[in-house]
Amino acid sequence: MPDAVLPAHELLKPAGEALAAWAVFDPAWYLAAYPDARADLGETAPQAAVLEFYLEHGQRRGHSPSVWFDEAWYRDMYPDVVDAVRDGRVQSGFDAYCRGEYRMRSPHWLFSDPLYRICSPDLSEEVLAAGGNLNFYDHFLKTGAREGRIGHLLFDPATYRAQLDAGDAEAADAIGCHLHYLSHLAADRPEPATSICFDAVWYLLRYKEVAAAVAAGAFLGALHHYLANPTPSAFDPLPEFSEAWYLRQYGDIHGVVQARARRNGYEHFLLHGAGELRSPGPTIDLGYYVRTHEAVRAEIADGRVANGFLHYLTVGRRLGLAPLPAAPLPPGPPAVTEQQAAVLHGLRAEAMLAGAARAVLDFTGETPAVSVIMLLRDRFALTLTTLASLRASYRGDIELILVDAGSSDDTRRIGRFVRGARVLRFDVALDFNRAANAALNCVTTDAVLLLDSAVELAPGALDAALGRLLGDPGIGAVGGKLMRAHGRLEAAGCMVWGDGTLLAYQCDADPLAPEANFVRDVDFCSAQFLLLRADIARQVEGFDDGLPAGLAADADLGRRIAAAGARVVYDPAALVTRLTATTADAPPDTAEDDAPAAALLRRHGTVPRPRGSAEPRAQIFARTTETARRVLFIDDTIPLRALGSGFVRSNDLIQVMTLLGYRVTVFPLNPVPSGPATIYADMPDTAEVMHDRSADALEALLDERRGYYDAIWVARTHNLDRIAPLLRPIAAGTRGPRIVLDTEAVVALRQAMLAALKGTPFDTGAALAQEFANAALCHRVVAVNAQEAGTLRGCGLANVAVVGHWREAQPSPRSFIDRGGMLFLGAIHEDDSPNRDALDWFVRDVLPLVEQTLGWETRLTVAGFAAPGVSLQAYRDHPRITLRGPVDDLLPLYNAHRIVVAPTRYAAGVPYKVHEAASYGVPVAGTTLLCAQLGWQDGREMLALDPADPAAFAKGIVALYRDAALWQTLRDNALARILTENGRANYETAVRQVLED
Repeated sequence: MPDAVLPAHELLKPAGEALAAWAVFDPAWYLAAYPDARADLGETAPQAAVLEFYLEHGQRRGHSPSVWFDEAWYRDMYPDVVDAVRDGRVQSGFDAYCRGEYRMRSPHWLFSDPLYRICSPDLSEEVLAAGGNLNFYDHFLKTGAREGRIGHLLFDPATYRAQLDAGDAEAADAIGCHLHYLSHLAADRPEPATSICFDAVWYLLRYKEVAAAVAAGAFLGALHHYLANPTPSAFDPLPEFSEAWYLRQYGDIHGVVQARARRNGYEHFLLHGAGELRSPGPTIDLGYYVRTHEAVRAEIADGRVANGFLHYLTVGRRLGLAPLPAAPLPPGPPAVTEQQAAVLHGLRAEAMLAGAARAVLDFTGETPAVSVIMLLRDRFALTLTTLASLRASYRGDIELILVDAGSSDDTRRIGRFVRGARVLRFDVALDFNRAANAALNCVTTDAVLLLDSAVELAPGALDAALGRLLGDPGIGAVGGKLMRAHGRLEAAGCMVWGDGTLLAYQCDADPLAPEANFVRDVDFCSAQFLLLRADIARQVEGFDDGLPAGLAADADLGRRIAAAGARVVYDPAALVTRLTATTADAPPDTAEDDAPAAALLRRHGTVPRPRGSAEPRAQIFARTTETARRVLFIDDTIPLRALGSGFVRSNDLIQVMTLLGYRVTVFPLNPVPSGPATIYADMPDTAEVMHDRSADALEALLDERRGYYDAIWVARTHNLDRIAPLLRPIAAGTRGPRIVLDTEAVVALRQAMLAALKGTPFDTGAALAQEFANAALCHRVVAVNAQEAGTLRGCGLANVAVVGHWREAQPSPRSFIDRGGMLFLGAIHEDDSPNRDALDWFVRDVLPLVEQTLGWETRLTVAGFAAPGVSLQAYRDHPRITLRGPVDDLLPLYNAHRIVVAPTRYAAGVPYKVHEAASYGVPVAGTTLLCAQLGWQDGREMLALDPADPAAFAKGIVALYRDAALWQTLRDNALARILTENGRANYETAVRQVLED
């Protein structure tokens, strides 16, 4: 690319002489735009005189030199330019742009330099240079606009051109829609639509003062006002987006806008928020819209539309697709009744009989790990369905004990269809209690499953329960998540109240409800699926025959298991679906004269801890028998490891808290784009994960659970700012939970580094004061390293603790000679993020120098999460780069590569990726910044290279890549640091001290 760092008076030239299209001076436009210049020069001044006037006087008056550069907008956009003009370092904003700012800054309200780069991945520096373009804006003006390329988020050439008549369309094709639009406005013609994402007509009707300003000539039109007004967060671009709502709803974005990293919330939403399923306002729930409408998901997956918001504006609004639930979802059952669903289950079971008769279920085996007891009484088809699901759910050997209590259908011939079962026959109609007690005498295994004969086991249900029971000798019984025939919950564990009454927790709730999907100790579980330790079952002598089969007998058994010193555990992974309707499946009436509640009280007395009535708030406390400390963990989203960045550390914190015995509730402030399967696969099974909630539900949760939590852990300072109004009353109380602010990284330090990198002024002290304005609400403040802890103490914060990273050493086994290639691993959530900057800089400035020495050995693998809207397309066809995207299993990736590169030029916190690479035994070539953040030594645990010197950076990488001895030294020393500093024991101690000391 040609380079020309010249002042305006040397670069600005008449047409045909300028190096760049934006440096062409247009005297006719200038005189038309500035009446004061026209008055001084006259209507017929020579072109040279007009140019001279602009250079001598116009710059000082704040004039623009042409339609391509907006002086007023530029000064407002970049305040440092105002200082430079005032100090006399430059003559104008245009002069500053000519002197080198054209390389990185946008010159006009209708052109975004960063966006053009993203939308034009085919434009490399070589392509620009070959075309004689000084920068990307030069390319856009010369050819890009006429090619229909996108230069701004709110100007779509196709949308604009579609409204023009034939003559205007032809003119727009000739000069480009961009110039045609500006000329159209300058001629006082009606403002056409420029994008589906901006409604100019609505905007002028909504903001009467704007319409008046446009009519007075202060602005060219609605879009010009929206993009150039001095209070960008005060205006909405169209009815579907609320700026105030968005910034209030997403406090992290409010901080970004305040720091001027984004012009307003709408800019963030279009670039990132829509792809992250953030909602644009109260009238559109974008997560609901995408998840509910299959056609929307299909069109996004096929690339026909970029995100759900654009789909709604272009298609969904016209078709009437609902952007919100019509009304809050009812807590009761769905449209299909339980009785109807039971009939369907029965018909399906009957339809399967022909196949079942020919495919005998085989339960023979020599070493059964579990005994299964079932009571049979007719219902042959449902019984076979239950047994088939049992066989499919668990592939190990099973000791199957069937108690036939007076069946009259084909159940009497069950042995013809089930091989290996032991059948106990009774001519009388036993209830489940007596049948189970009889069968317990036949059990030869260490674990026994009590199972209803009309249920269906989900895949892995018995495996999960067995793993839970046999993995902890303190557990006496494991119960499952019971689902009713029509898909609602029957029970997620059960409770005994102080007066002896019983409650099935979460009855009729959604099976995916967070409250029903975490492991916990409970009073008792239903015997429809109850896995017992056989010695405990014998010790307590099974069921009490004096109680009716059902919840009363199940509760009595649970109380006696607890009295024997064992626990009853609810495990939602053991999912069982009832195939009959609960009302049609009541056990025979064998109750004693007194009611079951009175019988329980007479046998066991009140429960060990006092409880009130079964109202919702009391249920939160009564749903578990545990007395562990409880933590509410709040973050941007559910911290999945695949998201990278600080979310891996948050995930580790939650894992360690649960390992320490804390009961953790994970609460996301933003809607969660991932499905429940992805979420639960990445979270500890004892954590309650509120995947269906977001910020607007936090106040209700805090109110419903007053007194429940011992600590509230807030990850990231912008989240503290967002929920500070809710936390102030809690912080003011004398007995409220401990509030912990986990900074994860000090953002002001990162911003200061970025400003230094760009050469722009930055007030670090003011930024720190703003960042931690609400930190006084917190009892403890957590930093990720000692360096940032010192910064926090310097801000006047007390009780600062350090909690770094948890990594266990697990070195990948391949030797130096068996590895090849470089690995860059890091999440990229935004285009202006540190990881994106590092990757772009490394590929542009360092990789070619590495290739000069390594030649064909040069191979860079880029792996990690990339947020919607972040495009790495420019590297897809690079001969030396392989894009892997998110990788679930990192061991093979680390095992294959020889070194990891970490070219981070600005960042805060501690680089998790370096700790991770070190734990896998892969040496890192990184920057001096990362080495300092880690407290490591150059040449001992990693290579610390200066990003200001690309040649030296490349030389260091080549040295590490070629030198086996250096490679081994760094590998060994880094592993030693991981072992001594980042192991579980140290991490547990640090977390416990924050929560308890």
